[in-house]
Amino acid sequence: MNIQELEVGLGLIEPKWIEDQDMKDNPPPSFRSILVRTITTHTVTYFTTGVIASILLDYSTRMIRPDVAPVIRQMTDPILIAGPLFQPFRAALLAVVFYLLRDVLFRNRKGWLIMWCLLVVIGILTPFSASWGGIEGMIFFNFPLWDHIVGWPEVFSQTLFLSVILSYWVDHPKSKRLRVILLVGFILAILLPILALLAI
Repeated sequence: MNIQELEVGLGLIEPKWIEDQDMKDNPPPSFRSILVRTITTHTVTYFTTGVIASILLDYSTRMIRPDVAPVIRQMTDPILIAGPLFQPFRAALLAVVFYLLRDVLFRNRKGWLIMWCLLVVIGILTPFSASWGGIEGMIFFNFPLWDHIVGWPEVFSQTLFLSVILSYWVDHPKSKRLRVILLVGFILAILLPILALLAI
């Protein structure tokens, strides 16, 4: 008896014929599947959490402060209004990484948690650039600590919703209800900024 047979006997690993059958019945997600779902989910969660946070955290007031106004666009700036329109491009970059890590992030009960930790640690707290809200930003920007952490509820919640919803959707691609909800949300997230820009 070799080591692999012993591991199968002890229940430590599945027999190869079960693994092969599982791969046949549930093939790994394709890049296209991850790409479409990442673009849709990210855009919807970005738009939704952004609108809610801007209202609850009163971003418009903070943005006109004398020390903040010179370095950030105002809420009425056309480029800021068009922000959701750029999110599919950001999401496409995320999809490349998610695809490379698909064996860890998907078909794994803790995949959503791994994805969230990845986004929070690398994307928010320790990006290599000095970004607002990150540790490097706290070092380089001459703003009070509160100005950095006040935006955490938005980005932490958006990345959490993205991780949970995307992981579930990729693992359950036949969920019609979720597909319809996210498709409607995606259309609104793209359409509303366009209407706002046309009204300027």
